[in-house]
Amino acid sequence: MNGENLVVWLVVGSALPLLAVTATAFAKASILLGILRGGLGVPGALPASVVAGLAAVLAALVMAPVARDAAEAVGPLPGEDPAAWAAAAERAWPVLEDFLVAHTPPDRQALVMEAAVALDPTAELARPSPADRVAAFLLSELQAAFQLGVLLLLPFLIVDLLVASTLTTVGFSLLPPTLIALPFKLLLFVAADGWGLLVRGFVRSYG
Repeated sequence: MNGENLVVWLVVGSALPLLAVTATAFAKASILLGILRGGLGVPGALPASVVAGLAAVLAALVMAPVARDAAEAVGPLPGEDPAAWAAAAERAWPVLEDFLVAHTPPDRQALVMEAAVALDPTAELARPSPADRVAAFLLSELQAAFQLGVLLLLPFLIVDLLVASTLTTVGFSLLPPTLIALPFKLLLFVAADGWGLLVRGFVRSYG
């Protein structure tokens, strides 16, 4: 492998993980699970490795149809020729772009385009660039994740308030409310089929 090909492969190898985080459902899944982890109040109850693994699985579940369509558009995988891989990426991009457009509100895309014009008034912005598409999609994913996160945290907040109020009333204010509330949070989450609600709500947001 010559030096030029090595540089191309290094660029591709660094770009793919970035796309996997910013242009897929991974960001929303990881944020939601992170909010759930914080809502429990005890990070050890939901380890970071489990959060990352489950977020990757949920993202793969949502992105499977996109990956299948992209694979059909690309056809047989090219060999070691960087130009062939660049051509394959050009064939796969419209499939991913359709997914990004379908899940990006127009106002988010307009916000990114306005920012691009503000940074470079002379730029040609008749059609959003791939970077613009990804930025707008990621902004919309962050907004949606925070909206769903509020709904996820409200029951936990109520439990925290009830436990803190009860401990204060009975004179046990020195006890850590977080540890006392944890069993009740877990019981509430399990009784309400929290995992089922979380997965169904997450997947339906891409329906």
